[in-house]
Amino acid sequence: MKHILTRYRFWAVLLAALIGLTGVAASAATAAPTTDPSAPAATSAKLSDLKSGKLSLRVGTDATFPPFEFTDANGDKMGFDIDLVRALAKEAGIKNVEFIQMPFGNIVPALQANQVDVGASAIYISDERAKAIDFSDVYYPGGLAVFVAEDNTTVTSLADLAGKKIAVQVGTKSVEWLEQNQPKAQLVQVQTNDQMFSSVKLGQADAVVTGQPGGRYFIHQQGGLMQVGERLTNENYGYAFQKQDPAIRDAFNVALTSLKSNGGYDKLTAKWFGDESTAATGPAKAHGLINISSITNSAGPLWNGFVTTMQIIGMSLVLSLAFGMLGGFAKLSKVTPIRWLGTAYVSVIRGTPFIVQLFLIYFGLPQLGLQLSPMVAGVFALGLYSGSYVTEIVRGAIQSVDKGQMEAARSCGMSSGAALRHIIIPQAFLRMLPPLGNEFVSLTKNSALVSFVTISELFLVGQTIISRTFDALTVYIFIGLVYYVLTNVIGFIANTLEKKMAVYI
Repeated sequence: MKHILTRYRFWAVLLAALIGLTGVAASAATAAPTTDPSAPAATSAKLSDLKSGKLSLRVGTDATFPPFEFTDANGDKMGFDIDLVRALAKEAGIKNVEFIQMPFGNIVPALQANQVDVGASAIYISDERAKAIDFSDVYYPGGLAVFVAEDNTTVTSLADLAGKKIAVQVGTKSVEWLEQNQPKAQLVQVQTNDQMFSSVKLGQADAVVTGQPGGRYFIHQQGGLMQVGERLTNENYGYAFQKQDPAIRDAFNVALTSLKSNGGYDKLTAKWFGDESTAATGPAKAHGLINISSITNSAGPLWNGFVTTMQIIGMSLVLSLAFGMLGGFAKLSKVTPIRWLGTAYVSVIRGTPFIVQLFLIYFGLPQLGLQLSPMVAGVFALGLYSGSYVTEIVRGAIQSVDKGQMEAARSCGMSSGAALRHIIIPQAFLRMLPPLGNEFVSLTKNSALVSFVTISELFLVGQTIISRTFDALTVYIFIGLVYYVLTNVIGFIANTLEKKMAVYI
């Protein structure tokens, strides 16, 4: 009877630890202040807090689309949208503005999930988008246009796009427009602006359909492309807002009218679109194949991104071990509900893509009232995903220890819990080292994916540098080398531990 009670006490402690870990995550989520934005009073109070400086205006932007938004060598955001939003906020009496980097396709979900207050990233006003978000008044005329390589003679009109590979940015108006007006085109959807233009210059796509101002700016800076015909559409750019925040939207509209009347708007448009908006062609600037200056000029932002990456890896590794140990013991439990819980954890997490889990945690949970910060969401998702693999490593290592070890320990008067702690787990730990090393290498490489939830780690910093320099080869080689060194360091540590501990096996 004593042994039975000891065994059940051990699993009860294990279950309590699992519940406690879940409670910590929930506490971290609820720590972020969330309000019910459906009430008008809450909306007015929010605008008041913005004007008093209690809150910062959170502006979601994809700073990879010059001249509207991009970054300088120091990692600071700049561009027409950046300057105009700051001017509008100042005109509206809003004291603090915080720009949050995120992929363009994530801006609308981020607004819906109350992750940002404003979307400012050269967003076209459309009826389809207006079903999910609100728009400000028009702040700049846009319109789509077709761009091809300078030596391209096969694409001269919209009809010629049929059957051709057309590069477009994910989540932009270009995707919707081509599906409706040229369904025979083969869409090549990419994440960033530079990838879109580079795909044409590299022969991976036949043409680009994107906003005319952005396309002409690229030509002015890099050359090698030309515009085909006139604008395809006459859509205009607007700033995006949560539907439940009409007060902030209205404040922006009033500020925009005021800025246009006092001449401030004209100064900004002249600054950013004086030459670029009219340039149809331009000479390609000379660039070497590898440009070290692309790295050295952005050393500060790259270092900050590297530090963030190391923090993500470190915290995720600890969380992965915690989930893996709990899951492994749960799968070995003789208590059926606990064993089912461990099995379900591994089945669900290993059976779905990590990127889906990441987006579900960051963008999906806020709709259920559970809002996590980008760092917490990224680390939690990465630890949860890696932990499912560590679970099987722990389970397999423990089961690989000969059953006679447990029987011998019990025959010496040891309880099941004591035998597990002092006899079985130490031996199992030695057998875990090789597969754990491999899993931590995989976790390190997967850490780059958390950039999709706006965490400015190394990969996201690299993309913002590319958007300014258009030097993808140098930047991606550098990032690849950094990850290569990291994974080899982890492999070296794991191999060293394995050799030192081998004498005990």
